Amino acid sequence: MKIYILTFFILFVSIIVILKLITSPEPVTSPEISRDMKRYEKGKSTYQNNDEAYYKQSMIEEVDDLKLLAFAKAFVDVQSYMHKAGNKASYNETSKIVKNHGLSVEVYTRIASRMNENSDFQNKIQEMINDVN
Repeated sequence: MKIYILTFFILFVSIIVILKLITSPEPVTSPEISRDMKRYEKGKSTYQNNDEAYYKQSMIEEVDDLKLLAFAKAFVDVQSYMHKAGNKASYNETSKIVKNHGLSVEVYTRIASRMNENSDFQNKIQEMINDVN
């Protein structure tokens, strides 16, 4: 009998809380984080930063000059295709062009992203692109 009363009470309170949240004129926000929780949050972001540093380091290691040259050639061909196709350009066709140059779409995208993040790297790739043309 006590279990039924307790279950009914929990259900009743849940319904009231839900109705309050639904009909509340103010937006519901998350509570302030206590100092103890901020300590854990910092630990998490440190882990994320270490993970990001590892990712960037592994990305640098796996991109050699042959891949950069393949990227430059693929970039020229993709840009040429995009210019010719205009609005009718398709992802499938651009990915075929990239793969024909021996790169995966993932590696091509990583190199392009790295170009946007690092001006020295961008200059190096731009020189390769100019040599390809």
